[in-house]
Amino acid sequence: MKVSIISDLAGFKRIKEDWGSLFERGEYSIFQSFEFSYYSWKFELSKNHQNHLHVIEVRVKSLLVALFPLYIDPFKRLRYINDKHADFCDFLIHDNFDVELMSSYLSRYISSKSLYLINLKEDSVAYNLFRRGKFNNYYIQSFQKYSDLIFPRGSFPDRYDRYKSKNKAVFRRIKRVHHDKSHIILSRESDDFPLKDILILKERMIKSGLRGPSFLGNDRLMLIEELFNSNRLVISIIHKDVDVHAISFILKKSNEYLFWISLFDNIKMIHIYNYILFIQAVSNDSKVCINFGRGAYDYKLTNFKPDVKLLFTVFVFQNKLQRIIFVSYSKVKMIIRKFYMAIKT
Repeated sequence: MKVSIISDLAGFKRIKEDWGSLFERGEYSIFQSFEFSYYSWKFELSKNHQNHLHVIEVRVKSLLVALFPLYIDPFKRLRYINDKHADFCDFLIHDNFDVELMSSYLSRYISSKSLYLINLKEDSVAYNLFRRGKFNNYYIQSFQKYSDLIFPRGSFPDRYDRYKSKNKAVFRRIKRVHHDKSHIILSRESDDFPLKDILILKERMIKSGLRGPSFLGNDRLMLIEELFNSNRLVISIIHKDVDVHAISFILKKSNEYLFWISLFDNIKMIHIYNYILFIQAVSNDSKVCINFGRGAYDYKLTNFKPDVKLLFTVFVFQNKLQRIIFVSYSKVKMIIRKFYMAIKT
């Protein structure tokens, strides 16, 4: 077994083909794809010179058997690349790879470093590696929630058993309200990246106060465009004539679609209307999994009734004292948050 550290863009690009092969073998999200990690580093994280690329690759002979897409942040923590904007983080491991062996190696390797992993699914490689591994000074906690739903072919929304008549009536009402608008789905196979429309709608959102001035900066737009050009992302658009009123960037892998970032005018239910028409379009001819992404927001739960699941964090500290301080701080912060919410309500 040979373990190497990739620390520059040239080395990162060199493993594109092997990364893609490993990615296709597993049940990973697009956030584990080469394109997401590579362009996130190139366009966003590398701009801060205090960040250092630290992708760990493990090979047996010439075969890539494990990948840990990490970087070291300004606080000297090992983190998953672009973890704040990756709804799901994970490592990539070949199905024949000895996970226990890697667990033993990582335990020794990170003993002099702190590790900060967020947005881990319960069935993820990373979560189970640490939950079952022999690590000192680690801490695991539930972090956030995400939600998804499987729609049988042609079932959405009227023939879907989970939806009661009240839910179906809401969908019909939203469609009636916006019947004068049109819906299109853009993909790299047949369309160009709609940069002009995105910029116009982005500025309208900022001016109306729906988003802050830093929303969807140029670096993030370059990442999104590369994901579109790599056929990893499609774009759902609601428009009326030449005016675009809603745009959703949706990551795709096979028959799974994940709503990632959305733009929309301050028009009642226009965002939900975009969701409805997209789900209806992609589920019309085949069974699909619709992932509503990170965050159990009311508009998702109320309208679409998805299954809600937990996300976890894993922290590994350099010593016991760091762990005690962090756990104590987390508990105090949780108490303050609960107290604040009790006062607010």
